[in-house]
Amino acid sequence: MIRRFLFNFFRGRNGFDRLCLFTWALTFVFLLLSFIPGWVGLIMQALSFVFLFITLFRAISRNIPRRSAENAKYLELTAGLRRKLRNMKTRFSQRKEYKFFTCPTCHTLLRVPRGKGRIQITCSKCGNRFSGKT
Repeated sequence: MIRRFLFNFFRGRNGFDRLCLFTWALTFVFLLLSFIPGWVGLIMQALSFVFLFITLFRAISRNIPRRSAENAKYLELTAGLRRKLRNMKTRFSQRKEYKFFTCPTCHTLLRVPRGKGRIQITCSKCGNRFSGKT
């Protein structure tokens, strides 16, 4: 019954997108920081309420084109950071099977199997050759 109510309530509304999830995370960060005693804790508590209001406003908003534009702008601004984090995660998960090198001329990331000793590496982008120890 509650599930159907929520389904009907969120029909035609924006819902939780990436920007909404980011503001939700900021809400909890500021909420945790609000336990600091003194006026700093009060400021953090006020900021947590502000971000909670922003999160709920974005989630239940019916102005979907405007919220989509805001989300697209957020995704555009954070694309580089998200790409770096995704690359770091990939490199970390493949660290046992592969060694990663950066081409000295074009700075392309190259992946070479581990355990091959000292080898000549050819960059697939610029054709530069350099040596490296796997």
